[in-house]
Amino acid sequence: MSAFWRELATGYVSVAVLLTVGYGLLRTALALMGRLGLHLSARQTLWAGRATLALALLLPPVCMSVRGLVPTGPLFTFDRSVVRLTTRLPEPAWNAGPRATAPRSAEAPTSFPVGLAVALLLGTAAGVHCARELRQHLRLLRRLESQPRVRQVGRVAVVLCDSEATAFSTWFPRAAPHPSAWVAVPPHLLEDPAGLRMTVLHELQHHRQRDTVLAYVRLLLRGLFFWNPAVHAFERWLATCQELACDEALMSGGKARPHDYARCLLDAALRASGSPPLPAGVTGMAHPTTRRIEMLFQSRPSRPHRAIGLVAAVALTLVPLALWAQSATRGRAVTLAEAQALARSSQREGDIPVVVDEQVVAKLNQFVTTPKGRAFMKKALTNLGPHREAFMRTLRARGLPEGLLAVAMVESAVTNMPETSTNPSLAPGLRGAGVWMFIPSTARQYGLQVDAERDERLDVARETEAAAALFSALHGRYSDWRLALAAYNQGEEKVDEVLRTTGVRDVSELTRAGHLNDYVSIVQAGILVLRNPQLLD
Repeated sequence: MSAFWRELATGYVSVAVLLTVGYGLLRTALALMGRLGLHLSARQTLWAGRATLALALLLPPVCMSVRGLVPTGPLFTFDRSVVRLTTRLPEPAWNAGPRATAPRSAEAPTSFPVGLAVALLLGTAAGVHCARELRQHLRLLRRLESQPRVRQVGRVAVVLCDSEATAFSTWFPRAAPHPSAWVAVPPHLLEDPAGLRMTVLHELQHHRQRDTVLAYVRLLLRGLFFWNPAVHAFERWLATCQELACDEALMSGGKARPHDYARCLLDAALRASGSPPLPAGVTGMAHPTTRRIEMLFQSRPSRPHRAIGLVAAVALTLVPLALWAQSATRGRAVTLAEAQALARSSQREGDIPVVVDEQVVAKLNQFVTTPKGRAFMKKALTNLGPHREAFMRTLRARGLPEGLLAVAMVESAVTNMPETSTNPSLAPGLRGAGVWMFIPSTARQYGLQVDAERDERLDVARETEAAAALFSALHGRYSDWRLALAAYNQGEEKVDEVLRTTGVRDVSELTRAGHLNDYVSIVQAGILVLRNPQLLD
């Protein structure tokens, strides 16, 4: 699955989780506040619901963006001093025994892409559902255009609907001078001026609250998450809140008297029993009536801080959940036991043994679960392809293991770049140049010309020969590949000093104690990726 589709799937699952949890938290909090006598007004409740919906929709992309800005490697704050030996290339000081060629395993049968099949099924079903709902809206628009108009003010048109239908309002994105906001009223209201007035006022309030515009968001959510009952419940609850908010606005504004308005609501509810269902997203006046009529005779003071506090409490729960959801769908972190098993199963005879500890696991998870880490290592593997055979010929000539290719991966993503390049590197310390990132002094000591006229560090073949000689000398000195890698990055003098003062040769312990930086952990994690590129799939 490509990175784009993986990110899309991550966002989809994250939104589904947040919608479900956010709706549950909101309803639970509102119920608790009601028991404590901390009631919210209908308009505040609607605002809290919309704010929760916005959080569920916006948090996943925001969290992905923030996560993408987090660097995957250390900054260049360490003093880097590579070994200074002689001015000529030394002879190899270490030779590996002959390695048996591992038998090629039979090609595994291609597994059925279950995830892709599920994504295609959900995408097709959601597309069909949304297309059907939009088609019903287009049919409704054509029907409204054919109905007689009672009145039109600007781009708002009041029309007569079918005799058996209830009053409703809807909105269509249309260019002027065509009307975009519609109010449909049944013909019998023409005989009841007071009822007609209150019905039109109610439906116009839906337009003022932007209910008819946001109805398309609800329609889209219903289509995309047709399989999620919590989303359907959230959508129905928001529709009810919209009606209550309209009622409250008319009552608090003095545009209608409670008894007359209650009679209008009751009449609409009685006539709605035999009416055809309205298209999804269309606001209709006939909603559960008992609670609405009771609310007309109750006064609830406005307490804006309660609604803000409620949304803030929901946000405090949804933000970490959004981070967890997108991390979980992006790729589950590798555990210590799993990384150790991976190192054992991919270990090759004569190659560098990977000692997996907590630091190596942390670096490995940076490579496989973060956007920048995955992008860096994928680039490194891609760039390694055309150079791999040439590198291996040079390493084999000195009896060096294949795992050293991971050094070029973490140093430069196998990119031949000058010292002034701004391309990223995962290696701590001063920047060098070339694929193996030699600093000038070390390059000159290993026979490479570095001056204003020529920089042989950018000669990949020459720098690879120098790097092979350096690796051979370091392993000959320490007889331990992890100490040799530490000296490659921090210098032989630094490693000798640490060994002399601590008396410890365990690099894991030295790194945990802060005597050595985390370069060895980074390279060992790179070796695991080199041997198991499927980790980046």
